[in-house]
Parts: sequence; C-alpha cells; structure tokens
Amino acid sequence: MNLSKILLMGPQGSGKGTQAEKLSAKLNIPSFAMGQLIRDEVATGSENGKKLEAIINQGILVSDEDAAHLLKLRLQKPDTQNGYILDGYPRNLLQLAAFDFDTPTHVIVIDIPREESLKRLGGRLTCSVCGKVGSVNNGIRIGDFCSCGGKWIQREDDKPEAINRRLEIYENDTAPVIAEYEKKGIVHHVDGIGNQDEVFDRIKKVLN
Repeated sequence: MNLSKILLMGPQGSGKGTQAEKLSAKLNIPSFAMGQLIRDEVATGSENGKKLEAIINQGILVSDEDAAHLLKLRLQKPDTQNGYILDGYPRNLLQLAAFDFDTPTHVIVIDIPREESLKRLGGRLTCSVCGKVGSVNNGIRIGDFCSCGGKWIQREDDKPEAINRRLEIYENDTAPVIAEYEKKGIVHHVDGIGNQDEVFDRIKKVLN
C-alpha cells in the first residue's frame, strides 16, 4: 500500500471533517484533528492529560509545543504505519515550525467562497455530548436529541461574528502555511462546492 500522509485544509465549513472520515474509511488509515487529540488525552487521565486539562480549564490555548508533542506521540502508534489524515493542522506558521518531525505526502485544500462558509456554518449545530456536527438544513433543531443521547446546540463560535473572525484567521494565518507547502509541490486544490460524494470523488482523483 502507498504511504498516504494527508493534511486536509480549507476554511471553516468546507467539510474537512466529513471528508476526513470518508478518506479514513476508504484508505483504512486513521483520521484525527488536534482538538480531538487533546480531548482524548484529557480523557485518559494521564499526567499529560491532567496537565492539558488544567491549561484548558484556565481558558488558555494549548501551546504549539504541547500540541505538536501530542501529535508526535499519536503518529508513533502502529495504526499510522500506512499513513494518516490530519484535519486542519497546522493552522499557522508557528504550528508548522513545531510540526518538524514528519512530512506529509499530500496537502489537500478544499476551497469554498466566504459566502458559502457563512451559509453552511450559520446553520451548523453540534452535539453537546459526542461532538458530532449536524445542520438545521437537514431538519435538525436546537434542543433535539442526537443518536448518542446528547442535545444539539449552536456553539458560540458558530454564530456569525465568530464565523467571520475564524475565516479571517484562516485567510491571514493558514494561507501562509499552504503557501509553504506549495513550495514543496504537494498541494492539491479541490472545489468544495457540491454534495459530499462529489467533493469526495474530486479528492480521490487527486490521490490517484
């Protein structure tokens, strides 16, 4: 099997998480996002997990060094021997500098216009328990129950002002990361407009 170390990039609402899951199933390699890695480590109750939990409880962002260390440990697990899919990391040049222990084979950027991000995220809901993402466009309402038993909520960072701030961060901080990977010739841009299967077909063509 070809080694596939894939970074999935794209603005908020581009569908990175969904496409990461589909790719993971297709290629039989794990997919993870930094936020999930941090939550998983906290859940273990390890010394490192307790340290991260204390940082988070103070409302402080986990440092780029701590995040990179966590990722390094995750990449040492046996299920990554054929590769992995990293969703939305590194987000800025400092994180890119900290991610000096591995090199991706592909950087796939799912492109959508800003107005599409606003449209998609404006209706986005998140399960309060399992973190699954849904949308009012699919008939879900705030307060409805998720299949896990949790309730669907709208996160503060899915409100319009917050969405605009996050898109500005992507344009100002993440675009330079993509530019650095462009120099290595491993960046592939994919049109993110269309349904999930259409976008997935475009990603598969890039990987082939």
